[in-house]
Amino acid sequence: MNKSLVFLFIMFLVATGFIHTLIILEQTTYLPMLALVFILAIFSKEQLNITHLSTVLIAIIILEFSLVSFVENLFANAPPYKQNMFIVGIHFICDLLTYLTIKNRVRFSLRFVNKFQKARKEYIYMTHADIILVGIFFLFMLVDLAAFAENIIRNLEHFGVDEDFAKQFWKWGIVHYSYPYLKSVLLAAVITTLLATIYVERFRPAPIKESEEDSTLKKSEPQHWS
Repeated sequence: MNKSLVFLFIMFLVATGFIHTLIILEQTTYLPMLALVFILAIFSKEQLNITHLSTVLIAIIILEFSLVSFVENLFANAPPYKQNMFIVGIHFICDLLTYLTIKNRVRFSLRFVNKFQKARKEYIYMTHADIILVGIFFLFMLVDLAAFAENIIRNLEHFGVDEDFAKQFWKWGIVHYSYPYLKSVLLAAVITTLLATIYVERFRPAPIKESEEDSTLKKSEPQHWS
């Protein structure tokens, strides 16, 4: 069997395991999973890009958990539809922030290493994870927007719409009830993508340092004898 197909099948099984874990143990297990990815990246050879990616994801998910907890306490006595609006709104803002950060991650990483780790700037480049995660977090935002819109539609009577008209939408809940499962699938896809990239990056040739590149160019220059 083709090695690529075997690899994809193994990643599918890994992702399925993560989905199951995130659903059973709730999405708070996402943070320990990211921490594990960060540790693996630290101890793997030259996984600077994955280290930066996982650091960004950890920072934003901590911010997201903190904001959601704050809003839940602040609006504990508010109607459920208002609580849902604020919570889903926070999820969307954090997913948008993650999307934009990852989209510009290489530029941010280069700025960081040029300031603190200049000797390692050759190791900063766009990985498969950067490309895939941009797509995944775009899907996150679509799910958030769908949940936000459905929450409004299910509660139109609170927005000035006649109750006789609004009540036909009270039973809508496709996104509402599937939201945790959709998020779990996408979160599992994030972790699986990072782990798969760590494995794939092990086979990437080491980048040529600027000093070595200059030396190679000098050796290849024609010699002029007088």
